[in-house]
Amino acid sequence: MTRLYGTGSLYRRKTKRHPDGQWWIRYCTAARRVTEKSDFCECHDKQAESKAVKFLAKRIGQAEAGSLPSPRAQRTLVCDLAETMFKIRRAEILSKIPENLPGPTHAWKTAQGERVLKEHRARWDKHLAPVFSDRKATLVTAADLSEYQAARIKAGARFATINREMQLLRRAFKLGADARPKLVTDVPKFPAKLAESPRTGFIEDEVFQKLHAAIAEPGLRALILTAFRLGFRKAELQNLLCLQLADGWVRLFAGATKNGKARAVKLPDDVNEALAACAKGKAPDAYLFTWRDGSQIRDFRGAWEKATKAAGVPKLIFHDLRRSAVRRMRKKGVPTSTAMQITGHLTRMVFDNYDAANADDVAEAAKIL
Repeated sequence: MTRLYGTGSLYRRKTKRHPDGQWWIRYCTAARRVTEKSDFCECHDKQAESKAVKFLAKRIGQAEAGSLPSPRAQRTLVCDLAETMFKIRRAEILSKIPENLPGPTHAWKTAQGERVLKEHRARWDKHLAPVFSDRKATLVTAADLSEYQAARIKAGARFATINREMQLLRRAFKLGADARPKLVTDVPKFPAKLAESPRTGFIEDEVFQKLHAAIAEPGLRALILTAFRLGFRKAELQNLLCLQLADGWVRLFAGATKNGKARAVKLPDDVNEALAACAKGKAPDAYLFTWRDGSQIRDFRGAWEKATKAAGVPKLIFHDLRRSAVRRMRKKGVPTSTAMQITGHLTRMVFDNYDAANADDVAEAAKIL
């Protein structure tokens, strides 16, 4: 049957495997003629020709939209998708670091980005690569992904760890499918995210006073006080510069926070006094929280372990102070929107996860009800 110019063509090719003929299609894209089999044959399907016509129309539409799969798509290995993902991820991380950040802050964010990439690469090399790297991406099925997930559960991996691994693999497939030309024809259906068990640790004011009193270093005392009262992240506190403290306010740079948003927080009087003492006599671009010798406070695991034991909470981790701050703000009646602005939470769902309740809270609620 004669077809209109520009609408491609079809023909049947007979082989031993397909004695009645398998339909092939031809079409042009970017001044290049493409010949492709349609996987529809007259041996097994009496409607093979009409399906091949629809397949040809689909390919022509993809060619015009610029979403046509690359000829490499059938040969792309999962490791190829991973390499593409790591390159794009590096570019994304570096592009989010503003050029006008102070030197120490810019160096910190760059090093942090490299560390994240290194952790992702290690996770890929250790667990995902041995299973998927040498496979053709088009042959990876939902069953393969579920089998991998089940194997990792059986091996004793934490659900949060497995979710991060599946997230990496999904990201690699998604970028491959979004590439132009496509590196993979489609993204397989990934299994549902496993239910994680978030931490619920926090401390009350009385316990914090014991913890705070057990720390001798002034700089570390001020850092821990700020974390408990304002809920800042550890990395944000460790890399604060003296120039970010002014007139009783602390200002975090855009691009220097986890969510990339700038924020300014008015300091409570006791926190402001502690931070002012830390900044006294230092240059504007010096780190705010330092040891007695002037070096930046980075690793304080020994002092933290000693202080938590003295306070009777040996299992407390530093990030629990952020959760404690959220809970403390809510109990003191700080509006949720204001509390989120102070702590740097962007979504209400995550903020509510940090607002842990204990048996005492439930008992108090019973009295009110």
